[in-house]
Amino acid sequence: MDFIEQYNQCVQECLHAIYAQKETIQQAAKLMSEAQREGHNLYAIGTGHSHMIAEEVYARAGGYAKIYPIIEVEMTLITDPMKSTYIERESSYANIIESLYPLKEKDVLIAISNSGRNAFIIEYVQRMKQKGVKVIVITSRAHTSRVESRHESGLRLFELGDVVLDNAAPYNDAAIEIAKDKLMGPLSTIGGTFLIQSLMGEMVTNLVSEGMDVPVFKSSNADDADEYNKGLFDQYIYKGKGY
Repeated sequence: MDFIEQYNQCVQECLHAIYAQKETIQQAAKLMSEAQREGHNLYAIGTGHSHMIAEEVYARAGGYAKIYPIIEVEMTLITDPMKSTYIERESSYANIIESLYPLKEKDVLIAISNSGRNAFIIEYVQRMKQKGVKVIVITSRAHTSRVESRHESGLRLFELGDVVLDNAAPYNDAAIEIAKDKLMGPLSTIGGTFLIQSLMGEMVTNLVSEGMDVPVFKSSNADDADEYNKGLFDQYIYKGKGY
């Protein structure tokens, strides 16, 4: 079996395992719907490669306009591939992020970490829980069950979630062994993206069914999109990001 065939099979199995969590996904989407109905805010956070999942639902075609990603450049791989690794292991970075993003009681935070073990995101989520923020966790059950926490509490991220979703990625993320110590074909980004888009779609479906007018971006490359999208940016992104 060639690599692409193996990878296709692994991806299909991953998505099938996520779809099997349909009821849990809908439970999480209900939390989000309730927050929006009551005027609270939605946020998403991820470090390392997981920042891509938080960014995936932000200001894009088919994206809900009222979700705010917590993504500082230091949390990404843009400036140095190891910087985000060092930062995500530091509990104290939560001081900076907490000061920059005004999460409040009954807001909803989607927290994404494949391993769920690093100190920063555990510290930050603990603080948000103390404020009364609802937390939806996206993590790898297979990976996090095999590692110890790097936070002083000994907790892993899934132990802090109001709802926990499994991205169905294997331990070590990469699914296919090409040769000894050469694993490729990671699944956490594919699984995480499918999960978070499913959450957003279920939430918007809920709100539309209740008669709410929900703001969803069009593709900026569609002929009729610019004026429409500008209205959403002006209302939800530029003017205080809905805070």
